[in-house]
Amino acid sequence: MIWLLLLLYAIFIYYFILKSDSKTSTKLFSILSGLFLILTIAPLWSDNLFTIFINISAFFPFVLGALGIILGWFGIKGGVRGILLVTNILAIFFYLIVFLIGTVGFQEP
Repeated sequence: MIWLLLLLYAIFIYYFILKSDSKTSTKLFSILSGLFLILTIAPLWSDNLFTIFINISAFFPFVLGALGIILGWFGIKGGVRGILLVTNILAIFFYLIVFLIGTVGFQEP
């Protein structure tokens, strides 16, 4: 499943980012934002990656998502920016829900 996601990301980069008439710096910001998005949502399909991320820090997915949002904000204007920002925000909200369930929801009464 992760290979399909990476293939879709490569197609997205080629057609929407590299073929655009933008400056190289904005293209680089968009590519890095997408890379942080992939790193943020990759642990959803792999338990090993999720364990590695949580062992680093419980806040590590939030840092990756925040970096994705910041870099996406400086990326290519238009639909690409919107897609990158919305998907990074959705990934952060998902991890926020998981974090709150894990810290508050599993406490003993």
